[in-house]
Amino acid sequence: MKLRTHYVFSVGVLSFVLAFLSNGFFVNFFIAAYSSVLGNSLIDGLGHREIVTRGGYVPVRTPLTHTYPRSVLWGLVTVLPIILLLYHYYTAVSLHILFLQTIVAGVMVGPTHMFLDMFTESGIYVKKRGKWRRFALAHYRYDNPFVNGLAIFTGFLLLLTAYYITH
Repeated sequence: MKLRTHYVFSVGVLSFVLAFLSNGFFVNFFIAAYSSVLGNSLIDGLGHREIVTRGGYVPVRTPLTHTYPRSVLWGLVTVLPIILLLYHYYTAVSLHILFLQTIVAGVMVGPTHMFLDMFTESGIYVKKRGKWRRFALAHYRYDNPFVNGLAIFTGFLLLLTAYYITH
C-alpha cells in the first residue's frame, strides 16, 4: 500500500481504539496521528531496500520491519519519546491515561501496517521452518487505486466513528 494509505488507515484504527480509553477526541487524534506518521514512516523507511533490475530500481521489503512481532517493537520505538516525557512529568491521573494511550498506539501501529501489506503482492514475512517466507492474503499491486481508496475510506470511517463515540 502507499504510505499515505497507511497513515490514514492507522489514524482511523488507532483513534477508534483510543476512543474506548478516553473521551478526549483531539488528544486521541494527536496520539494516533503522531504514532501513525512516525511508525509507518519508520517501518517503510527501514524495511525497504532497493535492488537493481533491467527496468531500474525495485523496492523490496525486508523482514527487519515487515513481520508482526518486529512491527510492534518498531511502533513502540516511535512513541518512546512521548512515553519518556510522560514518565518524567507523571503527576496526575490524566497523565496515567495518556501513558496508556501512547503505549496502546505504539503497540498497534505496526500491526495495522502489516494488515494492509498482507493484501499486496509482496505481503509480509512469517517464519516457517526457521526461514523467512512471504505471506499474502491477496496479490494486489501496492499502488492499486481501488484497494488504497478502500483502505483510506475505512480509516476515515473509523475516525468519524471515534469522533461520535467521544462526543
